[in-house]
Amino acid sequence: MKKAQGFTLIELIIVIIILGILAVTAAPKFINLSGDAKSSVMQGVKGAVNSAMVGVYAKAIINGKTASTGTVSIGTETYDLVFGYPEASDDGIKGLVEVDDVITFSNGVFTHSKATTPATCIVTYYNSVSGAKPTVDIEVEGC
Repeated sequence: MKKAQGFTLIELIIVIIILGILAVTAAPKFINLSGDAKSSVMQGVKGAVNSAMVGVYAKAIINGKTASTGTVSIGTETYDLVFGYPEASDDGIKGLVEVDDVITFSNGVFTHSKATTPATCIVTYYNSVSGAKPTVDIEVEGC
């Protein structure tokens, strides 16, 4: 009868060491998934801001509202304009971009409030200057 053999203690320890080394090298890649998610949310906010800006500008052109200031009605809501683009205010771009309670808005800046350092996880919307297209900047370093 053949004697059953298993792994020796040294073989098991070597396998455990190899698995430990693999875990240590792979773990950092998966640890910052929440930061990547927050960054993606802010990319989505930037996309929503750009879409709202272009849509309102098209409506303003149709209505002849591309002067330095004005308003445009969409549905039952009225939005403030600067050279036909949404103003960086609660009655401008914020009213057009629906964000949840994780994103706050103040003075043209959308901030991810659950980021580790919210000051560096932001989308900034700047008013139109002299009829030029507004600038939308994103910073996701601290997400």
